[in-house]
Amino acid sequence: MQRIAEWVRSAAPATAVEVGTAEAVKDRGPRRVDVVGLLDPDRGLTRPGLRAGEQALAIWMEVAAWAGPRSAGGRVLAQTREPGHPAVQALVRWEPVPFLLAEAERRAEAGFAAGRPVFRVTASGADGDVAALLREAGGAPILSTPAGDQTICLVSVRPDGTRRFREGMVRLVADGIVRRVEADPHL
Repeated sequence: MQRIAEWVRSAAPATAVEVGTAEAVKDRGPRRVDVVGLLDPDRGLTRPGLRAGEQALAIWMEVAAWAGPRSAGGRVLAQTREPGHPAVQALVRWEPVPFLLAEAERRAEAGFAAGRPVFRVTASGADGDVAALLREAGGAPILSTPAGDQTICLVSVRPDGTRRFREGMVRLVADGIVRRVEADPHL
C-alpha cells in the first residue's frame, strides 16, 4: 500500500492520498475525496464464503460514495481483469438490486435459502443418522459428506429456529456425537 501511495503522490504531488484495505473502509465512515481507486476488486470476488460478491460490492459502493456524484466531478477507477462480472457491472451502473437478486437465486438453487444462517457440523456417525439428528435439532441439512469415521454436513437453520438448533447442538456435543460446529463457514 505504501508503494501505491508513493506512486500517486509522484503523479499528483498536491493531492492528499489515503490508501487502505477493505477493512479500513468500514472504520472511516462518510468522507469526500476526488478519486477512488479500487486496485484489485477481483480479489474480493474470489474470497471464500457464500456472500463474497455481496460483501465486495457493499464495500466498493461505500468507498465509491466518497467520490460523490459524477456530475460533481466524482471519479471511481476499478482495476479489474473481469469488467463484465455482474458485481463490477452493478457498481458501474450503481444498481445493486439485479446482482443481489441473481445471487439470492443462485444460492437458493444450491439449497441455501435467503436469510437463513448456514452451519458446518462435523459429527461422528453415519450420514443418514447424523442428518436425522440435525433435523430433530431444527436444522435442514443441505449437503452431507462422509469423511472417515465422521460426517460433515452443511445445515441451514430458520432464523426463528436458531435457539432450538443451538440447544440441539449443545446436547449432541454433550452426547459425543457432534465434534465441531462452524457458523457461516467459508465455503
